Amino acid sequence: MKKYLLSFLLMISSFLCIMPTAMARIPYSYLNIGGLTPDQQIGSAYYVYGRPTANLAVRNCGDFYINEATYNSELMVYYINGGWNENGRIRAIVCSEDNIATNMGVKVGMTKDTVWQVYGDPDRRFAETDGSSWCYLSSSTDHPNMPLYFFFDDKDVIDTIVVGDIGYYY
Repeated sequence: MKKYLLSFLLMISSFLCIMPTAMARIPYSYLNIGGLTPDQQIGSAYYVYGRPTANLAVRNCGDFYINEATYNSELMVYYINGGWNENGRIRAIVCSEDNIATNMGVKVGMTKDTVWQVYGDPDRRFAETDGSSWCYLSSSTDHPNMPLYFFFDDKDVIDTIVVGDIGYYY
């Protein structure tokens, strides 16, 4: 009997090994930090955080600019200034502030284990110069692959959280 059970378990485990791994995919509603979500209007940031300490055009894209509204250098909100049907739309939020949380309660200073307990396995993992990062992608059909990043230092503690398409703006 043990022999058959062992054979059955080996067969099941080999079947599971050849199955493609599903991506985690998180709901779009999880792409929120400090009350801000990509695609909101910049007025939402002004409402929640007040006037930014700096508001700069960081990239000229022809018909529109990418602006950065900075709050105490630890919270930056990137939004579109100009453009057809995009004016004022938030595209990314970068947070290194330890008193601002995602809507799931995760914030800078927490550990990689906490992120895993809340969000599960990431869709992508990256090795960084001084640590690592995890990327979770949105399952939304309206916003497919909109990312949520957690950047960890070399001690696996969250250093920065990024929500949205930040790569486009640098």
